[in-house]
Amino acid sequence: MKAEEELLRDYQKNRAELEEQEDTVKRYIRKGQDYTQEIFFQVRQILGKRSTSMESIMETQRELQRNEDHYLEELAQERKALILQQEEVEQFYRKKRQELTK
Repeated sequence: MKAEEELLRDYQKNRAELEEQEDTVKRYIRKGQDYTQEIFFQVRQILGKRSTSMESIMETQRELQRNEDHYLEELAQERKALILQQEEVEQFYRKKRQELTK
């Protein structure tokens, strides 16, 4: 019985750590999106005041969008890896629990 309780404690601890890491990634995603929108706004204001051509403004926005897409893709991959780790922790726990109850 003690081994089963310890197994459950370890599982819950590992799961909580992975979920916390996933929440951190989600916060970075939101902050990145907010930051990019703020940059878009500032770029439009600055370039607009300088009478910069619309093409220059659009090119700058496209570059910022590419940067955001790359950033978000990296975070999505990190989140996917964390979800896979959560599933592995779950499977390991179930397997060990089953072995203990045999």
